[in-house]
Amino acid sequence: MKSRLGKVQTVIRRYRRASQLTVLALLIVSPFVNLFRFDLPSMSLYLFGTRLWVKHTFVFFMLLVTVIYVIIAASLLFGRVFCGWVCPQNLFNELTRSWDRRFGRAGSTLLSVVISLFGAFVVRSYFSDGRALLAQYLSGQVPPGPTVFILGFTLFFTMAMAWWRTSVCRVACPYGHLQSIISNADTMHLQVFNLPGNRDICATCGLCAEICHMGVDPRTPEQKHCVVCGDCLDACALVSGARKVPRVLNFTIGSGDRAVALRDRGRLWQNVRQLAPRLVLPLILTVILGSLSAYMLAHRPRVDLVVAKNHRQVLAAGSPISSGNVMAVSIINLGNEGDRFHLYVEGLPDNWAALERSEIELEPGERASVTLRVHPTERIVGTHRFTVRVVGERSGAEASFDTVHVVY
Repeated sequence: MKSRLGKVQTVIRRYRRASQLTVLALLIVSPFVNLFRFDLPSMSLYLFGTRLWVKHTFVFFMLLVTVIYVIIAASLLFGRVFCGWVCPQNLFNELTRSWDRRFGRAGSTLLSVVISLFGAFVVRSYFSDGRALLAQYLSGQVPPGPTVFILGFTLFFTMAMAWWRTSVCRVACPYGHLQSIISNADTMHLQVFNLPGNRDICATCGLCAEICHMGVDPRTPEQKHCVVCGDCLDACALVSGARKVPRVLNFTIGSGDRAVALRDRGRLWQNVRQLAPRLVLPLILTVILGSLSAYMLAHRPRVDLVVAKNHRQVLAAGSPISSGNVMAVSIINLGNEGDRFHLYVEGLPDNWAALERSEIELEPGERASVTLRVHPTERIVGTHRFTVRVVGERSGAEASFDTVHVVY
């Protein structure tokens, strides 16, 4: 068994492994360079080095919807390509098989524990500053909350790598269940092709099924757990080459008489055109949502401003509400850097408005409240509309809030 599998030249796997390791490296690095991570203590999100706050939730939502549509479009055409070429779980499903043969079950399990511990620390770093947490551990401190989190995920990852393995993909993975819903007979799958004259030259050696780490027999229609890894194609190429016949196992798009092997480029394009109507809506939505997300990310607000009447201070001061008013001006720095903000009141007659302070220094995410007192110097009955405006000195960020003052 080992010698048979060892003879297979896994050409496709080399490209796939490069894709998997690249994605894994990005997942490990992302929280430490703020490529993508949540920061729960400050209720913010880092995305491509940009810090988003709760007020920017709509941007993250648009990006999330865009990613979902991209996955749906890819799955509709290529099946579970995300599982085989991107997902770290599938990478470790394959690696643990080789570790079992090389180090034995005990050695493989020990290696899984070490990797799981590191993976759990990386996951924790997606929700808080991982570098600060690492500094705490290196200084001898053991924060209870993060430690329990890391130990819990270490246990889960160890079980997934050492025992559950492909069962996670078959039973627990939501993407796998989604794929079973959206795929159909035209979605890319494996198929044995006969030579001209309807000659069936499959050697029925079973090497393609033996090499599959997901336990799929590509010669049968039951392929819902296929992750498009391509190992079976390399196995078939080995046997077919030894028999001096073309490889009969191929990835195929379409079904029945319309089934076209991927290597048949001329007919493949005709078949893809037949699938195009099903892809039009997801692709259009992907372009629209992606464009909207990029626009919203570039034009997101850098400062937030809210003005509200402070009834408690008005009553405590004994001021007649009809002629005087006290308002609370709330400012939040939504930028990536600290900034000095300047406040302005526009639209009221001269000397009617008095700000507690007109300049305020705020760090990223910091909130401050400034009291605004409105006292008319002359009784002009009516509704007086005015605007409170804030401008960042260094960033140039601006926000305004329209409100009214009524004189009876």
